[in-house]
Amino acid sequence: MTSAASAKHAPSTPKLIAMAVPFLGVMGAIQGSAPNINSTALVSLTRDLNMGGGEVALAASLQTIAIAASVITTGLLADRLGRRKVLLAALIVGAAGSAVSGLAPASAIYFLGQILTGIGLGAVYGAAFGYIHAVAKPGKLASALGVFGATIGLTTLIITFLGGTLVGVNWRLGFFVITVFSVICFLLVPWILPGIATIKSASLDVVGQVLLAVGIIGFLYGVSQLGKSLTSPETLVPLLAGAAVLAAFFVFEAKSKGAFYPVSLFKSPVFIAAVLAGFIYNYGTSVAFLQSTNLWQYVTGVSTREVAIWQVPLVAAGIIGALLTGRQMAKGLSNRTALLIGTVMSVVGFALLAVVNSQKSFLAFLPGSILAGAGLVIVSIPFGNLIIKEAPPAQYGPVTSSRTTIGQFWYSIGFAISTVVVDKLTMGGVTSKLTEAGVQPDMISTATSSITQYVKTGDEPTTQLGKQALTDAASSYGSAYLTVMLISAAFMLLAGIVAVLLLRKAHSEAEGPAKTDPTSLLVGASASAAGGVATTGGSSAGQAPSSSSDPGKGN
Repeated sequence: MTSAASAKHAPSTPKLIAMAVPFLGVMGAIQGSAPNINSTALVSLTRDLNMGGGEVALAASLQTIAIAASVITTGLLADRLGRRKVLLAALIVGAAGSAVSGLAPASAIYFLGQILTGIGLGAVYGAAFGYIHAVAKPGKLASALGVFGATIGLTTLIITFLGGTLVGVNWRLGFFVITVFSVICFLLVPWILPGIATIKSASLDVVGQVLLAVGIIGFLYGVSQLGKSLTSPETLVPLLAGAAVLAAFFVFEAKSKGAFYPVSLFKSPVFIAAVLAGFIYNYGTSVAFLQSTNLWQYVTGVSTREVAIWQVPLVAAGIIGALLTGRQMAKGLSNRTALLIGTVMSVVGFALLAVVNSQKSFLAFLPGSILAGAGLVIVSIPFGNLIIKEAPPAQYGPVTSSRTTIGQFWYSIGFAISTVVVDKLTMGGVTSKLTEAGVQPDMISTATSSITQYVKTGDEPTTQLGKQALTDAASSYGSAYLTVMLISAAFMLLAGIVAVLLLRKAHSEAEGPAKTDPTSLLVGASASAAGGVATTGGSSAGQAPSSSSDPGKGN
Protein backbone atom coordinates (compact mmCIF):
# COMPACT_ATOMS: atom_id res chain seq x y z
CA MET A 1 0.00 0.00 0.00
CA THR A 2 1.25 3.48 -0.86
CA SER A 3 2.60 5.29 2.15
CA ALA A 4 0.82 8.38 3.39
CA ALA A 5 3.98 10.43 3.09
CA SER A 6 4.87 9.54 -0.49
CA ALA A 7 1.31 9.69 -1.80
CA LYS A 8 0.38 13.01 -0.32
CA HIS A 9 3.39 15.05 0.63
CA ALA A 10 5.63 14.66 -2.39
CA PRO A 11 6.97 16.67 -4.02
CA SER A 12 6.19 19.68 -1.82
CA THR A 13 6.58 18.22 1.64
CA PRO A 14 6.59 20.99 4.30
CA LYS A 15 9.94 21.33 6.05
CA LEU A 16 8.56 20.72 9.54
CA ILE A 17 6.00 18.01 8.77
CA ALA A 18 7.44 15.79 11.53
CA MET A 19 5.81 18.21 13.97
CA ALA A 20 2.41 17.95 12.29
CA VAL A 21 0.49 15.90 14.86
CA PRO A 22 1.61 17.90 17.95
CA PHE A 23 0.98 21.09 15.98
CA LEU A 24 -2.57 19.96 15.25
CA GLY A 25 -2.97 19.37 18.99
CA VAL A 26 -1.82 22.92 19.74
CA MET A 27 -4.48 24.30 17.39
CA GLY A 28 -7.10 22.05 18.97
CA ALA A 29 -6.07 23.43 22.35
CA ILE A 30 -6.67 27.01 21.20
CA GLN A 31 -10.32 26.11 20.67
CA GLY A 32 -10.50 24.30 24.00
CA SER A 33 -8.87 27.17 25.90
CA ALA A 34 -11.07 29.97 24.55
CA PRO A 35 -14.20 28.99 26.55
CA ASN A 36 -12.02 28.54 29.66
CA ILE A 37 -10.67 32.06 29.40
CA ASN A 38 -14.14 33.39 28.69
CA SER A 39 -15.47 31.65 31.82
CA THR A 40 -12.64 33.05 33.94
CA ALA A 41 -13.37 36.58 32.70
CA LEU A 42 -17.16 36.25 32.88
CA VAL A 43 -17.81 37.93 36.22
CA SER A 44 -15.59 40.92 35.42
CA LEU A 45 -16.74 41.44 31.84
CA THR A 46 -20.46 41.17 32.65
CA ARG A 47 -20.04 43.85 35.29
CA ASP A 48 -18.00 46.09 32.99
CA LEU A 49 -20.46 45.76 30.11
CA ASN A 50 -23.51 46.07 32.40
CA MET A 51 -25.09 42.77 31.37
CA GLY A 52 -28.38 41.58 32.83
CA GLY A 53 -29.32 38.01 33.77
CA GLY A 54 -30.27 36.84 30.27
CA GLU A 55 -27.21 38.46 28.75
CA VAL A 56 -24.93 36.78 31.30
CA ALA A 57 -26.26 33.34 30.33
CA LEU A 58 -25.75 34.19 26.66
CA ALA A 59 -22.23 35.45 27.33
CA ALA A 60 -21.38 32.12 28.97
CA SER A 61 -22.78 29.92 26.19
CA LEU A 62 -22.70 31.86 22.89
CA GLN A 63 -19.25 30.70 21.82
CA THR A 64 -20.15 27.05 22.42
CA ILE A 65 -23.41 27.42 20.49
CA ALA A 66 -21.58 29.04 17.57
CA ILE A 67 -19.05 26.19 17.48
CA ALA A 68 -21.68 23.45 17.52
CA ALA A 69 -23.88 25.16 14.92
CA SER A 70 -21.15 25.91 12.38
CA VAL A 71 -18.44 23.24 12.64
CA ILE A 72 -20.09 20.65 10.39
CA THR A 73 -20.61 23.29 7.70
CA THR A 74 -16.98 24.40 7.93
CA GLY A 75 -16.00 20.74 7.67
CA LEU A 76 -17.90 20.60 4.38
CA LEU A 77 -16.07 23.73 3.19
CA ALA A 78 -12.76 22.08 4.10
CA ASP A 79 -13.64 19.21 1.77
CA ARG A 80 -14.66 21.48 -1.11
CA LEU A 81 -12.11 24.30 -0.81
CA GLY A 82 -9.14 22.52 0.74
CA ARG A 83 -8.50 21.76 4.38
CA ARG A 84 -5.40 23.95 4.68
CA LYS A 85 -7.13 26.99 3.11
CA VAL A 86 -10.08 26.70 5.46
CA LEU A 87 -7.76 26.19 8.43
CA LEU A 88 -5.82 29.36 7.62
CA ALA A 89 -9.02 31.39 7.19
CA ALA A 90 -10.45 29.94 10.41
CA LEU A 91 -7.37 30.94 12.42
CA ILE A 92 -7.77 34.53 11.25
CA VAL A 93 -11.50 34.57 12.02
CA GLY A 94 -10.87 33.11 15.48
CA ALA A 95 -8.05 35.57 16.19
CA ALA A 96 -10.20 38.51 15.07
CA GLY A 97 -13.21 37.32 17.07
CA SER A 98 -11.23 37.02 20.30
CA ALA A 99 -9.74 40.49 19.74
CA VAL A 100 -13.21 41.94 19.15
CA SER A 101 -14.40 40.39 22.42
CA GLY A 102 -11.41 41.87 24.25
CA LEU A 103 -11.97 45.33 22.82
CA ALA A 104 -15.78 45.32 23.04
CA PRO A 105 -17.22 48.60 24.40
CA ALA A 106 -20.72 47.13 24.69
CA SER A 107 -22.38 43.73 25.09
CA ALA A 108 -23.54 43.56 21.45
CA ILE A 109 -19.96 43.89 20.19
CA TYR A 110 -18.79 41.32 22.71
CA PHE A 111 -21.46 38.90 21.48
CA LEU A 112 -20.32 39.46 17.89
CA GLY A 113 -16.77 38.65 18.95
CA GLN A 114 -17.91 35.44 20.63
CA ILE A 115 -19.81 34.34 17.52
CA LEU A 116 -16.75 34.95 15.34
CA THR A 117 -14.53 33.17 17.86
CA GLY A 118 -16.85 30.15 17.95
CA ILE A 119 -17.14 29.87 14.17
CA GLY A 120 -13.43 30.38 13.60
CA LEU A 121 -12.04 28.16 16.35
CA GLY A 122 -14.68 25.49 15.77
CA ALA A 123 -13.44 25.28 12.19
CA VAL A 124 -9.85 25.20 13.46
CA TYR A 125 -10.55 22.18 15.66
CA GLY A 126 -12.57 20.41 12.97
CA ALA A 127 -9.89 20.95 10.35
CA ALA A 128 -7.13 19.91 12.75
CA PHE A 129 -8.92 16.70 13.70
CA GLY A 130 -9.66 15.92 10.05
CA TYR A 131 -5.98 16.46 9.19
CA ILE A 132 -4.75 13.69 11.51
CA HIS A 133 -5.44 10.90 9.04
CA ALA A 134 -3.38 12.65 6.36
CA VAL A 135 -0.27 13.17 8.48
CA ALA A 136 -0.30 10.06 10.68
CA LYS A 137 2.25 7.41 9.80
CA PRO A 138 0.87 4.21 8.25
CA GLY A 139 -0.65 2.00 10.94
CA LYS A 140 -0.21 4.73 13.58
CA LEU A 141 -3.57 6.54 13.49
CA ALA A 142 -4.46 5.62 17.08
CA SER A 143 -0.98 6.61 18.26
CA ALA A 144 -1.36 9.95 16.46
CA LEU A 145 -4.73 10.48 18.15
CA GLY A 146 -3.03 9.84 21.49
CA VAL A 147 -0.35 12.47 20.78
CA PHE A 148 -3.07 14.83 19.54
CA GLY A 149 -5.06 14.41 22.75
CA ALA A 150 -2.03 14.71 25.01
CA THR A 151 -0.85 17.87 23.27
CA ILE A 152 -4.31 19.38 23.60
CA GLY A 153 -4.29 18.67 27.34
CA LEU A 154 -0.87 20.17 27.97
CA THR A 155 -1.33 23.20 25.72
CA THR A 156 -4.82 23.92 27.06
CA LEU A 157 -3.33 24.03 30.54
CA ILE A 158 -0.66 26.51 29.42
CA ILE A 159 -2.99 28.77 27.41
CA THR A 160 -5.69 28.75 30.09
CA PHE A 161 -3.11 29.60 32.77
CA LEU A 162 -1.73 32.50 30.72
CA GLY A 163 -5.21 33.76 29.91
CA GLY A 164 -6.40 33.43 33.50
CA THR A 165 -3.35 35.28 34.79
CA LEU A 166 -3.97 38.18 32.42
CA VAL A 167 -7.68 38.21 33.28
CA GLY A 168 -6.56 38.85 36.87
CA VAL A 169 -4.84 42.01 35.63
CA ASN A 170 -7.58 43.09 33.23
CA TRP A 171 -10.22 40.81 31.75
CA ARG A 172 -9.71 42.28 28.27
CA LEU A 173 -6.09 41.15 28.14
CA GLY A 174 -7.03 37.48 28.56
CA PHE A 175 -8.79 37.35 25.19
CA PHE A 176 -5.64 38.42 23.35
CA VAL A 177 -3.87 35.23 24.38
CA ILE A 178 -6.14 33.40 21.92
CA THR A 179 -5.43 36.03 19.27
CA VAL A 180 -1.66 35.71 19.67
CA PHE A 181 -1.64 31.90 19.58
CA SER A 182 -3.94 31.88 16.54
CA VAL A 183 -1.71 34.27 14.59
CA ILE A 184 1.41 32.26 15.45
CA CYS A 185 -0.26 29.06 14.22
CA PHE A 186 -1.39 30.86 11.05
CA LEU A 187 2.24 31.70 10.27
CA LEU A 188 3.40 28.13 10.96
CA VAL A 189 0.75 26.21 8.96
CA PRO A 190 2.52 26.42 5.55
CA TRP A 191 5.75 25.16 7.16
CA ILE A 192 4.18 22.15 8.86
CA LEU A 193 0.99 20.97 7.15
CA PRO A 194 0.73 19.61 3.58
CA GLY A 195 -2.06 20.46 1.18
CA ILE A 196 -4.84 17.86 0.92
CA ALA A 197 -6.81 17.06 -2.22
CA THR A 198 -10.30 18.58 -2.27
CA ILE A 199 -13.47 16.50 -2.49
CA LYS A 200 -15.39 18.11 -5.33
CA SER A 201 -18.32 15.71 -5.04
CA ALA A 202 -19.28 17.09 -1.64
CA SER A 203 -22.86 18.42 -1.80
CA LEU A 204 -23.64 21.91 -0.49
CA ASP A 205 -27.19 20.95 0.59
CA VAL A 206 -28.05 24.47 1.78
CA VAL A 207 -31.44 23.43 3.20
CA GLY A 208 -29.86 20.67 5.29
CA GLN A 209 -27.16 23.01 6.58
CA VAL A 210 -29.70 25.66 7.60
CA LEU A 211 -31.91 23.12 9.37
CA LEU A 212 -28.94 21.75 11.29
CA ALA A 213 -27.62 25.17 12.32
CA VAL A 214 -31.02 26.53 13.39
CA GLY A 215 -31.86 23.34 15.29
CA ILE A 216 -28.57 23.29 17.20
CA ILE A 217 -28.74 27.01 18.01
CA GLY A 218 -32.29 26.73 19.34
CA PHE A 219 -31.72 23.56 21.32
CA LEU A 220 -28.43 24.58 22.95
CA TYR A 221 -29.74 28.07 23.73
CA GLY A 222 -32.63 26.42 25.54
CA VAL A 223 -30.19 24.18 27.39
CA SER A 224 -28.19 27.23 28.45
CA GLN A 225 -31.32 28.72 30.05
CA LEU A 226 -32.07 25.65 32.19
CA GLY A 227 -30.08 27.13 35.05
CA LYS A 228 -32.50 30.09 35.23
CA SER A 229 -35.75 28.15 34.92
CA LEU A 230 -36.87 24.69 33.88
CA THR A 231 -40.35 25.75 32.82
CA SER A 232 -40.18 29.35 31.54
CA PRO A 233 -40.99 30.08 27.86
CA GLU A 234 -37.45 31.43 27.46
CA THR A 235 -36.20 27.92 28.16
CA LEU A 236 -38.88 25.67 26.69
CA VAL A 237 -39.63 27.49 23.42
CA PRO A 238 -36.09 27.40 21.98
CA LEU A 239 -35.48 23.94 23.47
CA LEU A 240 -38.56 22.35 21.90
CA ALA A 241 -38.32 24.35 18.68
CA GLY A 242 -34.68 23.38 18.29
CA ALA A 243 -35.49 19.72 18.89
CA ALA A 244 -38.27 19.89 16.27
CA VAL A 245 -35.97 21.48 13.68
CA LEU A 246 -33.28 18.87 14.37
CA ALA A 247 -35.89 16.14 13.83
CA ALA A 248 -36.82 17.83 10.53
CA PHE A 249 -33.12 17.85 9.61
CA PHE A 250 -32.86 14.08 10.12
CA VAL A 251 -36.01 13.44 8.08
CA PHE A 252 -34.89 15.76 5.27
CA GLU A 253 -31.36 14.34 5.09
CA ALA A 254 -32.64 10.76 5.13
CA LYS A 255 -34.81 11.44 2.06
CA SER A 256 -32.45 13.79 0.19
CA LYS A 257 -30.24 12.40 -2.57
CA GLY A 258 -27.87 15.34 -2.16
CA ALA A 259 -27.57 15.19 1.63
CA PHE A 260 -24.36 16.75 2.95
CA TYR A 261 -24.45 14.63 6.11
CA PRO A 262 -25.09 10.86 6.08
CA VAL A 263 -27.65 10.54 8.90
CA SER A 264 -27.79 6.81 8.15
CA LEU A 265 -24.63 6.62 10.28
CA PHE A 266 -26.87 6.85 13.33
CA LYS A 267 -28.09 3.35 12.45
CA SER A 268 -24.54 2.01 12.60
CA PRO A 269 -23.64 0.24 15.87
CA VAL A 270 -20.07 1.52 15.55
CA PHE A 271 -21.12 5.15 15.09
CA ILE A 272 -23.63 4.95 17.94
CA ALA A 273 -20.85 3.54 20.11
CA ALA A 274 -18.73 6.56 19.12
CA VAL A 275 -21.54 8.94 20.15
CA LEU A 276 -21.82 7.17 23.51
CA ALA A 277 -18.05 7.43 23.96
CA GLY A 278 -18.44 11.13 23.23
CA PHE A 279 -21.03 11.32 25.99
CA ILE A 280 -18.68 9.75 28.53
CA TYR A 281 -15.77 12.00 27.54
CA ASN A 282 -17.53 15.36 27.11
CA TYR A 283 -20.33 15.04 29.66
CA GLY A 284 -17.87 13.58 32.16
CA THR A 285 -15.28 16.30 31.56
CA SER A 286 -17.89 19.02 32.01
CA VAL A 287 -19.21 17.61 35.28
CA ALA A 288 -15.82 16.66 36.74
CA PHE A 289 -14.16 20.02 36.08
CA LEU A 290 -17.09 22.33 36.79
CA GLN A 291 -18.50 20.70 39.91
CA SER A 292 -15.14 19.76 41.43
CA THR A 293 -13.84 23.29 40.90
CA ASN A 294 -16.94 24.76 42.53
CA LEU A 295 -16.68 22.32 45.44
CA TRP A 296 -13.05 23.22 46.03
CA GLN A 297 -13.80 26.94 45.96
CA TYR A 298 -17.07 27.12 47.89
CA VAL A 299 -16.81 24.16 50.28
CA THR A 300 -13.18 23.09 50.63
CA GLY A 301 -12.09 26.72 50.84
CA VAL A 302 -9.38 26.62 48.18
CA SER A 303 -8.45 30.03 46.75
CA THR A 304 -8.98 30.80 43.06
CA ARG A 305 -5.23 30.59 42.39
CA GLU A 306 -4.85 27.29 44.23
CA VAL A 307 -7.74 25.74 42.28
CA ALA A 308 -5.54 25.68 39.18
CA ILE A 309 -3.05 23.53 41.13
CA TRP A 310 -5.79 21.19 42.33
CA GLN A 311 -6.85 20.72 38.69
CA VAL A 312 -3.38 19.62 37.59
CA PRO A 313 -3.86 15.90 38.41
CA LEU A 314 -7.01 15.80 36.27
CA VAL A 315 -5.15 17.29 33.30
CA ALA A 316 -1.80 15.55 33.81
CA ALA A 317 -3.41 12.11 34.16
CA GLY A 318 -5.29 12.75 30.94
CA ILE A 319 -2.10 13.64 29.08
CA ILE A 320 -0.37 10.44 30.20
CA GLY A 321 -3.49 8.38 29.54
CA ALA A 322 -3.79 9.70 25.98
CA LEU A 323 -0.17 8.89 25.12
CA LEU A 324 -0.22 5.39 26.59
CA THR A 325 -3.59 4.50 25.07
CA GLY A 326 -2.60 5.71 21.62
CA ARG A 327 0.58 3.64 21.71
CA GLN A 328 -1.22 0.51 22.92
CA MET A 329 -3.93 0.87 20.28
CA ALA A 330 -1.25 1.17 17.62
CA LYS A 331 0.07 -2.18 18.88
CA GLY A 332 -3.36 -3.85 18.63
CA LEU A 333 -5.46 -2.74 21.60
CA SER A 334 -9.02 -2.56 20.27
CA ASN A 335 -11.36 0.42 20.49
CA ARG A 336 -13.70 -1.75 22.54
CA THR A 337 -11.08 -2.60 25.16
CA ALA A 338 -9.82 0.99 25.39
CA LEU A 339 -13.39 2.22 25.81
CA LEU A 340 -14.05 -0.33 28.55
CA ILE A 341 -10.85 0.55 30.43
CA GLY A 342 -11.53 4.28 30.19
CA THR A 343 -15.14 3.90 31.30
CA VAL A 344 -14.26 1.84 34.37
CA MET A 345 -11.50 4.25 35.38
CA SER A 346 -13.80 7.25 34.93
CA VAL A 347 -16.64 5.71 36.94
CA VAL A 348 -14.34 4.67 39.80
CA GLY A 349 -12.75 8.13 39.74
CA PHE A 350 -16.14 9.84 39.96
CA ALA A 351 -17.14 7.59 42.86
CA LEU A 352 -13.91 8.36 44.75
CA LEU A 353 -14.35 12.10 44.21
CA ALA A 354 -17.93 11.85 45.42
CA VAL A 355 -17.16 10.15 48.72
CA VAL A 356 -14.42 12.62 49.74
CA ASN A 357 -16.60 15.70 49.16
CA SER A 358 -16.23 16.86 52.78
CA GLN A 359 -12.44 16.46 52.93
CA LYS A 360 -10.13 19.48 53.02
CA SER A 361 -6.92 17.80 51.84
CA PHE A 362 -5.52 17.86 48.30
CA LEU A 363 -4.34 14.28 48.80
CA ALA A 364 -7.89 13.11 49.56
CA PHE A 365 -9.03 14.15 46.08
CA LEU A 366 -5.87 12.93 44.31
CA PRO A 367 -6.83 9.26 43.56
CA GLY A 368 -10.23 10.24 42.17
CA SER A 369 -8.75 13.09 40.13
CA ILE A 370 -6.10 10.84 38.57
CA LEU A 371 -8.54 8.05 37.68
CA ALA A 372 -11.23 10.38 36.36
CA GLY A 373 -8.77 12.53 34.39
CA ALA A 374 -7.03 9.54 32.79
CA GLY A 375 -10.22 7.55 32.19
CA LEU A 376 -12.08 10.34 30.43
CA VAL A 377 -9.24 11.06 28.02
CA ILE A 378 -8.68 7.35 27.35
CA VAL A 379 -12.30 7.18 26.18
CA SER A 380 -11.67 10.15 23.85
CA ILE A 381 -9.21 8.09 21.77
CA PRO A 382 -11.73 5.47 20.56
CA PHE A 383 -14.29 8.30 20.29
CA GLY A 384 -12.18 10.00 17.63
CA ASN A 385 -10.85 6.81 16.08
CA LEU A 386 -14.31 5.32 15.50
CA ILE A 387 -15.64 8.51 13.89
CA ILE A 388 -12.69 8.66 11.48
CA LYS A 389 -13.17 4.98 10.62
CA GLU A 390 -16.89 5.48 9.91
CA ALA A 391 -16.54 8.68 7.83
CA PRO A 392 -17.51 8.07 4.16
CA PRO A 393 -14.96 9.44 1.64
CA ALA A 394 -17.46 11.80 -0.02
CA GLN A 395 -18.53 13.30 3.32
CA TYR A 396 -15.31 13.07 5.28
CA GLY A 397 -15.24 16.71 6.41
CA PRO A 398 -18.79 16.96 7.76
CA VAL A 399 -18.58 13.59 9.56
CA THR A 400 -15.18 14.15 11.20
CA SER A 401 -16.23 17.70 12.14
CA SER A 402 -19.38 16.33 13.75
CA ARG A 403 -17.11 14.99 16.49
CA THR A 404 -16.93 18.58 17.72
CA THR A 405 -20.71 19.09 17.46
CA ILE A 406 -21.37 15.85 19.34
CA GLY A 407 -18.82 16.89 21.95
CA GLN A 408 -20.27 20.39 22.42
CA PHE A 409 -23.76 18.91 22.63
CA TRP A 410 -22.86 16.53 25.46
CA TYR A 411 -20.64 19.10 27.20
CA SER A 412 -23.44 21.68 27.25
CA ILE A 413 -25.91 19.16 28.61
CA GLY A 414 -23.46 18.08 31.30
CA PHE A 415 -22.79 21.69 32.26
CA ALA A 416 -26.48 22.64 32.41
CA ILE A 417 -27.92 19.54 34.07
CA SER A 418 -25.23 19.20 36.73
CA THR A 419 -25.53 22.91 37.55
CA VAL A 420 -29.32 22.75 37.82
CA VAL A 421 -29.28 19.63 40.00
CA VAL A 422 -26.55 20.92 42.32
CA ASP A 423 -28.20 24.34 42.65
CA LYS A 424 -31.64 22.88 43.35
CA LEU A 425 -30.33 20.38 45.89
CA THR A 426 -28.13 23.01 47.57
CA MET A 427 -30.87 25.64 47.87
CA GLY A 428 -33.33 22.95 48.94
CA GLY A 429 -30.95 21.87 51.68
CA VAL A 430 -30.47 25.45 52.86
CA THR A 431 -34.22 26.09 52.93
CA SER A 432 -34.83 22.87 54.84
CA LYS A 433 -32.18 23.64 57.46
CA LEU A 434 -33.33 27.22 57.97
CA THR A 435 -36.95 26.08 58.24
CA GLU A 436 -35.97 23.53 60.88
CA ALA A 437 -34.21 26.34 62.74
CA GLY A 438 -37.50 28.29 62.83
CA VAL A 439 -36.58 31.02 60.31
CA GLN A 440 -39.61 32.70 58.69
CA PRO A 441 -40.23 32.16 54.93
CA ASP A 442 -39.61 35.81 53.97
CA MET A 443 -36.30 35.77 55.82
CA ILE A 444 -35.33 32.50 54.14
CA SER A 445 -35.77 34.19 50.76
CA THR A 446 -33.46 37.00 51.86
CA ALA A 447 -30.89 34.48 53.10
CA THR A 448 -30.85 32.49 49.85
CA SER A 449 -30.49 35.73 47.89
CA SER A 450 -27.36 36.50 49.87
CA ILE A 451 -25.94 33.12 48.79
CA THR A 452 -26.68 33.90 45.14
CA GLN A 453 -24.96 37.26 45.54
CA TYR A 454 -21.92 35.57 47.11
CA VAL A 455 -21.62 33.15 44.17
CA LYS A 456 -21.78 36.03 41.67
CA THR A 457 -19.48 38.52 43.38
CA GLY A 458 -17.52 36.63 46.05
CA ASP A 459 -18.77 39.06 48.72
CA GLU A 460 -19.64 37.13 51.88
CA PRO A 461 -22.91 37.95 53.69
CA THR A 462 -22.63 40.44 56.54
CA THR A 463 -25.79 39.50 58.48
CA GLN A 464 -25.90 36.65 60.96
CA LEU A 465 -28.67 34.94 59.00
CA GLY A 466 -26.71 35.28 55.77
CA LYS A 467 -23.63 33.76 57.39
CA GLN A 468 -25.69 30.84 58.70
CA ALA A 469 -27.21 30.34 55.26
CA LEU A 470 -23.75 30.29 53.70
CA THR A 471 -22.60 27.65 56.21
CA ASP A 472 -25.67 25.55 55.44
CA ALA A 473 -25.05 26.01 51.71
CA ALA A 474 -21.53 24.62 52.01
CA SER A 475 -22.83 21.51 53.75
CA SER A 476 -25.71 21.11 51.31
CA TYR A 477 -23.43 21.64 48.31
CA GLY A 478 -21.24 18.75 49.44
CA SER A 479 -24.26 16.45 49.55
CA ALA A 480 -25.45 17.73 46.17
CA TYR A 481 -22.00 17.12 44.69
CA LEU A 482 -22.06 13.56 46.02
CA THR A 483 -25.45 12.96 44.38
CA VAL A 484 -24.51 14.46 41.01
CA MET A 485 -21.19 12.62 40.79
CA LEU A 486 -22.76 9.25 41.60
CA ILE A 487 -25.67 9.75 39.20
CA SER A 488 -23.23 10.86 36.49
CA ALA A 489 -21.06 7.82 37.16
CA ALA A 490 -24.11 5.57 36.74
CA PHE A 491 -25.04 7.18 33.40
CA MET A 492 -21.45 6.95 32.19
CA LEU A 493 -21.25 3.28 33.18
CA LEU A 494 -24.49 2.56 31.33
CA ALA A 495 -23.27 4.39 28.22
CA GLY A 496 -19.97 2.52 28.35
CA ILE A 497 -21.63 -0.88 28.68
CA VAL A 498 -23.99 -0.19 25.77
CA ALA A 499 -21.11 1.09 23.61
CA VAL A 500 -18.97 -1.97 24.35
CA LEU A 501 -21.87 -4.29 23.54
CA LEU A 502 -22.52 -2.46 20.26
CA LEU A 503 -18.87 -2.79 19.25
CA ARG A 504 -18.92 -6.44 20.26
CA LYS A 505 -22.02 -6.96 18.11
CA ALA A 506 -20.39 -5.24 15.12
CA HIS A 507 -17.26 -7.34 15.56
CA SER A 508 -19.26 -10.57 15.86
CA GLU A 509 -21.24 -9.78 12.71
CA ALA A 510 -18.02 -9.11 10.84
CA GLU A 511 -16.46 -12.35 12.08
CA GLY A 512 -19.48 -14.41 11.06
CA PRO A 513 -21.09 -17.39 12.80
CA ALA A 514 -18.56 -19.97 11.62
CA LYS A 515 -16.07 -19.45 14.45
CA THR A 516 -17.25 -21.04 17.65
CA ASP A 517 -14.02 -22.00 19.37
CA PRO A 518 -13.26 -19.40 22.09
CA THR A 519 -9.53 -19.55 21.37
CA SER A 520 -10.03 -18.89 17.68
CA LEU A 521 -12.33 -16.00 18.50
CA LEU A 522 -9.67 -14.43 20.72
CA VAL A 523 -7.04 -14.87 18.04
CA GLY A 524 -9.40 -13.48 15.43
CA ALA A 525 -10.20 -10.48 17.58
CA SER A 526 -6.52 -9.66 18.04
CA ALA A 527 -5.80 -10.03 14.33
CA SER A 528 -8.83 -7.94 13.45
CA ALA A 529 -7.80 -5.15 15.82
CA ALA A 530 -4.27 -5.01 14.45
CA GLY A 531 -5.50 -5.21 10.86
CA GLY A 532 -8.07 -2.45 11.37
CA VAL A 533 -5.48 -0.02 12.68
CA ALA A 534 -3.01 -0.80 9.92
CA THR A 535 -5.62 -0.42 7.19
CA THR A 536 -6.83 2.91 8.50
CA GLY A 537 -3.40 4.37 9.01
CA GLY A 538 -2.03 3.01 5.77
CA SER A 539 -4.57 4.40 3.32
CA SER A 540 -3.40 7.12 1.00
CA ALA A 541 -3.33 10.49 2.66
CA GLY A 542 -4.43 12.06 -0.57
CA GLN A 543 -7.90 10.63 -0.04
CA ALA A 544 -10.31 10.62 2.85
CA PRO A 545 -10.37 7.23 4.52
CA SER A 546 -12.98 4.92 3.11
CA SER A 547 -15.74 3.54 5.28
CA SER A 548 -14.68 0.06 6.17
CA SER A 549 -16.64 -2.73 4.56
CA ASP A 550 -15.99 -4.57 7.81
CA PRO A 551 -17.61 -2.39 10.47
CA GLY A 552 -16.36 -4.52 13.29
CA LYS A 553 -12.69 -4.51 12.33
CA GLY A 554 -10.51 -2.94 14.97
CA ASN A 555 -13.47 -2.42 17.28
